[in-house]
Amino acid sequence: MPWTRRGRHRYFFRKRRVGGRVVRRSLGRGPEAQLAAALAAQRQRERELEWARRRQDRERWDADTAALQRLIEVSDLLVNAALLAAGFHQHERGAWRRRMHGRSG
Repeated sequence: MPWTRRGRHRYFFRKRRVGGRVVRRSLGRGPEAQLAAALAAQRQRERELEWARRRQDRERWDADTAALQRLIEVSDLLVNAALLAAGFHQHERGAWRRRMHGRSG
């Protein structure tokens, strides 16, 4: 937390970005500082819970879509094989084109 020891006392500082620079503002060491510190700790816990929830959502999404991703990969492979068998080639990793007759390669 942003408590800083100066001599025998601890002081609470709040950091803010102003115009691209970080500015520290002292809130002292009394009850106002303790309240500000408690609120800052609560906001940090809420942010961490939100991050954990989002991480769980992302992991659940990845698990739910894994089968779909595998299906897409297999269908792409089958389409590529069918196009190659039909005499097409992929021009510079872009569009599929029919091979010109009489040329090999």
